[in-house]
Amino acid sequence: MEAKEIHVGKLIQDACKQSNYKMVEIAKECGISKQTLNGWFKKDDLYVKDLFTISKVLGRDFVALFTQPKEDTPQRTKVVLQVEVEESKTNEVLAYIQDKGLGNILKNQ
Repeated sequence: MEAKEIHVGKLIQDACKQSNYKMVEIAKECGISKQTLNGWFKKDDLYVKDLFTISKVLGRDFVALFTQPKEDTPQRTKVVLQVEVEESKTNEVLAYIQDKGLGNILKNQ
């Protein structure tokens, strides 16, 4: 196994800048000060608990950067689909999704 050269702080900083949140909001959600968050940007390593925290807040899996799936394991991507419909249309929308095959795709997971 070979170690990767990853500057975690830079990746987190880039993700924070790409998010729709202000740095102070991200820090607050992480339960840290803005100064601590800025300190994270300079680090090339972080505690795993901090990686989990920032991953949860930003919706990105930074922990996965340090794990390698087995070669026979298919790569997976999380896709979140949110549809807002009138309550009376719920069954119609679900039937349409099933008719288009989305239900079959998801069952094969």
